[in-house]
Amino acid sequence: MSLDDKGKSILYSGHVHLTNGTSQMTCDTLRVNYGTDFHDIKEAIANSNVRISQGTRWATGDHAVLDQTKHTFVLTGSPVVHDGEDQITGTKITVHLDTNQSDVENAHAVIFPHESKAPADGTAQGGADLTRTPSDSGVGASEPPPRIEGAPNENNP
Repeated sequence: MSLDDKGKSILYSGHVHLTNGTSQMTCDTLRVNYGTDFHDIKEAIANSNVRISQGTRWATGDHAVLDQTKHTFVLTGSPVVHDGEDQITGTKITVHLDTNQSDVENAHAVIFPHESKAPADGTAQGGADLTRTPSDSGVGASEPPPRIEGAPNENNP
């Protein structure tokens, strides 16, 4: 870890692990730009072997930028988002953390049909879940700013 107090940034390198609520991110390097103190995270920039996961959803890419002011997460460098067996790729994937919606530029999707559960009265049989859209594959949720393991906080000055 390298602290640049004058430039208000911290550079983590090696096997970096970031936790944000139920979401996890790993990468080789992470630069965190902060405001008035370490709790005022403005932006986190991840590079190399970026993997973000939340439950059965995960995303990978070469580069990711978490912008706390815009509440977005932008993944580039061969980004792929997986939701179970489904996957969406593109040149740029933007996840809007407030709405959990995603925008995918130059999207290519592989989506497997999901069997519907028959109601108790037996009126409907299996079929594809046609209500899913590519924007349903966002990673992240509206959560507090991320906590980086080992980062200065009230429990670890």
